[in-house]
Amino acid sequence: MKIIQLNLYEFAELEETAKKKAIEADRYINVDYSWWDFTYDDFISICETIGITVDKKNIFFRGFYSQGDGSGFVAEIGLPVLLDGIVNQKWREYAPKLELDLSLPEIDGRVLKLIRESKLDTAPQITHPHRGYYVKAELNENLPHSFHGYPLIEKQLDVLEDWLIKIAETLNHFLYKSLESEYEYQTTDQAVAGALEAIEYWFTSDGKKATRLESLSFKNSIETP
Repeated sequence: MKIIQLNLYEFAELEETAKKKAIEADRYINVDYSWWDFTYDDFISICETIGITVDKKNIFFRGFYSQGDGSGFVAEIGLPVLLDGIVNQKWREYAPKLELDLSLPEIDGRVLKLIRESKLDTAPQITHPHRGYYVKAELNENLPHSFHGYPLIEKQLDVLEDWLIKIAETLNHFLYKSLESEYEYQTTDQAVAGALEAIEYWFTSDGKKATRLESLSFKNSIETP
């Protein structure tokens, strides 16, 4: 029988070179689970302040450094609340420093008034295609009978739909960049080191994780009478 004694160290006890090796070996420790959950929640909360209800089960993304990467989501839009939210930058109630490039649609004031007063409800929504990562926006064009035969309204609704597409694209870009920023942070040296300390891993002096050695030691201690 041969007995081997080996010193193990907590992450904070390692030399700097060993720490760097440990970090590099576990670079993606923070992104091997649903790390995007909090980013989703923040996005949903921001959208809610301006009348956009996002379905968390229908948020998608692929990232971050390849062609075809992107994001998408499905949502319902409360137009009167959205208009008011843009005017008053209501998203700042949740994220005071957030800058969003959102502006009001350039449509006839009479049509805008109908929308604000909820007299013209077109049930707008943001949709996500089955393929690809981007968003679309569309209106329900089943106008009330009293508005039929008014080409001005129909023309203005086309403008409104184009405006909604830009709103959806702006929010989707914000979503994707938020996810990218969170991913990049979670893979920084600082974040990885924090995780290795929090989980309380043990390491050999050269920065190698000693999980296997701990398991063997524990197994032998049980088997040895």
